[in-house]
Amino acid sequence: MSRFKRFAHSLVSGYLLLGTNVVFTLAQVPLALHYLTKNEFGLWALTTQITGYLMMLDLGMSGSLVRNLIDHCVGFV
Repeated sequence: MSRFKRFAHSLVSGYLLLGTNVVFTLAQVPLALHYLTKNEFGLWALTTQITGYLMMLDLGMSGSLVRNLIDHCVGFV
């Protein structure tokens, strides 16, 4: 596969992923309201908000931590 085809494939799949994420985000609240009671929905919304804030606080450290751990463990082999 040529470099241009890989670039085009990556670009198209990235936009497809963004579109899928938008559709899921717009559909999840009505689905949750349909299947959950008011108390369960409140707990779900609270959990979703806390998880979102924790993901923002991560600031990319999880990927960096994994790379550092791999570099550290490879030194022992």
